[in-house]
Amino acid sequence: MTGPHALRGKVVLITGGRRVGSELARDLADAGALVAMTYHTSRAAIERTIRDVEERGSSGLAVAADLSSAEEAEAAVDAVVGRFGRLDALVNMASVYRRTPFDALVPADFDAMIAANLAAPYHTSVAAARRMLTQSGDDGISGRIISLGDWASERPYRHYLPYLVAKGALTTMTLALAKELAPHIAVAMIQPAMIDPPPDLSEADRAEVVAATPLRRCGTPGDVNRLILYLLSGTSFVTGACFRVDGGRFLGTD
Repeated sequence: MTGPHALRGKVVLITGGRRVGSELARDLADAGALVAMTYHTSRAAIERTIRDVEERGSSGLAVAADLSSAEEAEAAVDAVVGRFGRLDALVNMASVYRRTPFDALVPADFDAMIAANLAAPYHTSVAAARRMLTQSGDDGISGRIISLGDWASERPYRHYLPYLVAKGALTTMTLALAKELAPHIAVAMIQPAMIDPPPDLSEADRAEVVAATPLRRCGTPGDVNRLILYLLSGTSFVTGACFRVDGGRFLGTD
C-alpha cells in the first residue's frame, strides 16, 4: 500500500535521529503513522519533533532510554506498546560517529562505539521483535525492522576503526535477524554516505566528501527517508537486504 495515508494507524518507533530521524518522523505522521522516538541526551530536539508530529494530526511519544542497556531497550518498547497497543516497525537510527586515529586509540573508544552502534540496535531489535511476533499483520508480515548502517563498513577508510567495526557487525546482525525472524518480520538495512552535513563540518571537509562522491553531492534526509517509507509500506517481499544510499561513494571516483 502506498500513498498519503499508506501507514494510517501503524505504530513506528525511531531510535534517536535528531536530524534525519526528525524528518522521517514528520513524513511518517503525514502518512498516517503513530510515531514514537527515543532520546538519550537530546530530549529537547526529540520532544520538539514529537510536537511537530502532533501538530500534523497524528499521535507521538518521546521515550527516554539508554538503549545500550537491554533492560532500558525493553522498557522503551514496553512504553510504546503501552501507549499505542502494538508496534509495527522499528527504525534503528541512533548512532555515534567519532574520529579515532589508530595511534590515539584507547579501549574506551571501542566500548563506546559498540554500545551506541551495535548493542543499542541489537537490544532494541530483540525487544521489538519479541513484541511483533505476538501480533497479526498484513501480507503475513507482523513487523518490520530497518537499521541505518554505513557504506564504509564494506570499504573502510582510515581513522574510524571502532565505529566501522560496530557498523560492520550491524550489517551481520541485519542478515542474521532476517533469517531468524522470517517469515513474520521483514528486516533490512540502509547504508548511507554523508546525509545533511552537520553544521560544524568545515567547507574544506565538505568539499572533500563531494569530490569523493561520483554523484558530486551530499545526500539529503529525503534520499534516505523515501526508501524507508517504501520498505515500510511499499513492499512485503524484501528482507535481508542492504541498500547503499551513498551517491556512489562505495564505487569511488578512480
